[in-house]
This record gives sequence, C-alpha cells and structure tokens, in this order.
Amino acid sequence: MFRLASQALSASSVAHSALFNATRMVSGVASEPSFSKMVDIYFDQASKHTSWSPSVLDSMKECDSVLSFKFTIEDAVDPTKKKLIHAYRAHHSHHRLPCKGGIRYSTMVNEDEVRALASLMTWKCALMDVPFGGGKGGIVVDPKDCTEHQLEKITRSYTVELIKRNFIGPGIDVPAPDFGSGAREMAWIVDTFRQFKPDEVAGQGAVTGKPLEQGGISGRTEATGLGVYFGVREVLNDVEWAASLGLTPGVAGKRVVVQGFGNVGANSAEFFYQNGSKVIAIVEHDGYVFSENGLNIPALRAYQATNKTILGFAGATSFKGQTKAGLELECDVLIPAALEQQLTTENARNIKAKIIGEGANGPTTPGADDIFNERGIVVLPDLYCNAGGVIVSYFEWLKNLANVRFGRMNRRFDERRGQQIVDALKSANIPLTPEQTSNIARGASEKDLAWSGLEDSMIDALKQIRKTQAEVLAKTGKKISLRVAAFVCSINKVAKVVEGRGNF
Repeated sequence: MFRLASQALSASSVAHSALFNATRMVSGVASEPSFSKMVDIYFDQASKHTSWSPSVLDSMKECDSVLSFKFTIEDAVDPTKKKLIHAYRAHHSHHRLPCKGGIRYSTMVNEDEVRALASLMTWKCALMDVPFGGGKGGIVVDPKDCTEHQLEKITRSYTVELIKRNFIGPGIDVPAPDFGSGAREMAWIVDTFRQFKPDEVAGQGAVTGKPLEQGGISGRTEATGLGVYFGVREVLNDVEWAASLGLTPGVAGKRVVVQGFGNVGANSAEFFYQNGSKVIAIVEHDGYVFSENGLNIPALRAYQATNKTILGFAGATSFKGQTKAGLELECDVLIPAALEQQLTTENARNIKAKIIGEGANGPTTPGADDIFNERGIVVLPDLYCNAGGVIVSYFEWLKNLANVRFGRMNRRFDERRGQQIVDALKSANIPLTPEQTSNIARGASEKDLAWSGLEDSMIDALKQIRKTQAEVLAKTGKKISLRVAAFVCSINKVAKVVEGRGNF
C-alpha cells in the first residue's frame, strides 16, 4: 500500500488535516462503528464461513493503494485569493483491472469513507460478476457553494492529478458519478483525459456515467434505482418468500417508503410507482411527505425540480424536520437511498418494514443488521441492491472499448425477423393486438439491452446469495443474513482469482 501527497504543507495545515481526518473517522452515530469499520465487521463475519487462510483473507481486506492530495483554485469572491481543495482516490484491490468506483463531491468526504467505499466496490463487483477491482474517489467540496466554472476547474484539476500518477485510464481505473457529481462532471473528466492521452483509442472508457453524446450509454442514469426495484421485485415474486413475510406475491399494491429523492431514490420510487406499488412517503433531509393512497411520483419530481424541496407538495401531507419518523412509518418496503448509517441500533426496533432494499451505501449499521435478522426482516444489502449503477457502467465501458453502440449491428435484422413472425401468425389467422404486434416486431434498443443485462445480473446474483445462505445453514445450522451470504460469495470469488494467479 502507498500514500501520495501532491504538495508540501505547512505545520498548521498538517495539523488541520490530521484533525479533519480524525473527526471524520468517528461514526456520525454514538456507539456505532465508523463506516470503514462497518465494512471490516461484515467482512470478518463472512470470512468465518469460508475456508481461506488468514493470510489470504488479510491480503484482501486492506486497500492496495490510497492517493491523497491537495490543489488550489481561485476563490469565487476574490480571484486574487486561492482556495485549497482536499481530494482522494483509493484502489482497494488490483485482483482485476481496471478498478471501478465513483467520485463523491461532499464536505463529508474523508479517507476513512473513501477506503470503505473502495472496499465495498470490490465485493460488489465480485458478487455481480463484473470484472473490476474496487475503487473510490472523493473531493472535499460542497457543489452548492461553487460556481460552475469553479466546479469545472476542480474536476479538471482532480483529473490531472490522477493522470500524473497513473490513477485513471480504461485499463487502470475508471471513475463514475457518485453523491454530488453527475454526467456533466464525467464529461469534463473524459475531455481532460483525452487532452492528455489523445492516442488512447479506447479513451472514452476512462470514465463512465457520461452524457450520451460523450460516449455514455442509454439507461445509465436510471440504472441504480432500477436495480433496487429488480432486487425487491425478486423477493416479492417468490411466492413462498413473500408468504413468509405475510405478503402477497408481486409489487403491485405494496406500500413503499423511500428515503432520499436524488437520483437513486427518485428513480426507485418511479419504478415502484409505474409497476403498481403505493409509494406512501418520501423522506428527505428537511422532512417527509406522506399520502396513504400513494404519491404521484412524476408530479412530485416536477414539484421538487421547481421548488428545490418536496415539502409543500399539494398531493400529500408534509412533515417538516421529522426524518426519523418517516423511516419508522408502517410499510411493506423501505428503501434507504440517502447516506450511510441511517438505520442504527437506536431505531432498528422501530422499523416496521418487512423488506429493506439498500439503495445507499452503508445505510445499515452492523448492530441494526443483527436486529433486523433477528426480527425476520429481509435486508437486501447494498453490495447487491444498489449494484445497478456499476453493472450498466460495465456495459458502458464495454461499449467504449468496442467503439460501437449496442444494437447497432443487429436491431434492424431482429425487426425484420420479428415482422416475418407476425406475418406468419396473421397468415395462419392467429389474431394479434397492436401491442402484441409491436412487441414481436420491435428490435431491442441500447437501453433495452442494458436493462435486460441489468435484470439478468440482479436475478442471478440473488440466486447465488440464497444458495450460499442455504449452504451455510446446511453446514453450520445457522441462518446467516443475506448480507453475510453476499460477502461470502464475494470473498470466495476474489480469493479464487488471488490464489489462481500465483506469485509474481
């Protein structure tokens, strides 16, 4: 493992940085472990159910490398002054390359969080059979406090630092959006990379989550939220599993509460709404909105876009400041899609949901996870439930390596073949509705293919998790949680690669 810094610091700056990191290392919840310690706890719980040696497990646990650096930009108010920006990039595992993970823009970013998220990405990618090592980045800045010019300067400066240290590239490390960043920032990153690496044929693959015109993939924006929906849907479509929770099969009619109405939360809510669920509450940082009959999610998204808040929405009752109460509402499904450590030992016994689908990273602390397992609440863990983003990012990366849009070479062929089937059915006097005709004759678009691949990945991964859970039960007589089972799957996959490649 190595650590790098891009500039020398004064004694006072070093002291400030040490205090900053020490403060951030502590969990935001009393008596709860830090985020990094949380991931270690889950790893240790799972490793007990594997046959790998302590040396192999120890080698997989720590981050391979962490880059820490600082750079300056002009102050927005006084251009003669400089503003110091702290930033990080971590590679947890190089067992497969490139590394993969988002870049978070937040004043809460710290090395502990970046390490933990990079580690989580390794296990997430392994679980979902995405051939990447885990990575993560962060910039200590609040985007709301910056002009667009400043944000562009920050993003491009961050990218240059990564390029200088060989920490970015389609075969090295492929960043993506995360909290506080999006397609705009990814476009700045890929443009900066191409300026320095114009001869890199697959250079567009140096980052994912880009705008479509910059080599992005259709359907990436909604992917994480759609993956959350697919995961919960698979639980509810299992008749026996749903019955064991006291629920009827299917998502239709189920009462859903979503915490967070950003990209993941809003898209999750939208997919549940489209498929007949009643999204009864949306919980945000300033309160929550509630409707027993279900919220009109498209209308709420439009209201939020105009008013910059969900409170005051005419189609619901607003509760200002009562975020904890929103999480504890009576519901069938709870989707925590905000930040980490939202479900803790303090509120775990008050949660009334029967299924929890983790749209955020680390929303449940180990103590709360034990309580949920004890109470029989199904928790779809973050390394599975919110993997939709990295799965479709993988597809985007493949698209960039090939430099061809998915469906371009086969869509019209499939449409002609589908039309021949329609013609044959009609000639046999088999009636078809216009919808049936369209479904048979339509060729798959890029979004169709990306979402189909995502759906297949979510279904297959949940089967692997449940199979592992059953194997541990048969071997030890103990029913481990889906989270521990998911970590067991991931550890076994990574360890096989590490052991199989030998020593160099």
